[in-house]
Amino acid sequence: MKKLIFLLLAPMLVFTQESWINVQLQTDNYPQETSWTIYNISGSAIAASDTLAELTLYDTIIDVLSGDYIISLDDSYGDGLAASQWGGTDGSFLIQNDCQDTLFYAEGDFGLQLIDTLTIAPCAPPISGCIDELATNFNLDATISD
Repeated sequence: MKKLIFLLLAPMLVFTQESWINVQLQTDNYPQETSWTIYNISGSAIAASDTLAELTLYDTIIDVLSGDYIISLDDSYGDGLAASQWGGTDGSFLIQNDCQDTLFYAEGDFGLQLIDTLTIAPCAPPISGCIDELATNFNLDATISD
């Protein structure tokens, strides 16, 4: 009986492994127009943008379970991250992790909304620490600076 229970649970364990994503948004000159939301496959928001500043790089690591997600990148004006057409600086949006590299990328004029599905594989989280080899607290195992 124990083997049967394990065999029934094993497929579920594969889909609930831990992972992570790195979300990077470089805002353009009109950040008040831009927003993004990541939804799980059931439609519940798991992460979203907050108030954004002009010409700023937002770099966030989000712990997630492996599986399918939906990303919605929105621009209320309808010109995406293409501020250069109005004399400004364009922005960009990237979702990636170390195991899969780029999962989603957008820049320029994508209109009012860009929606895509992400399939996130299991991926060990990055190790934070000092990555400056000259520092006394250098951590050889660290992959991101804390």
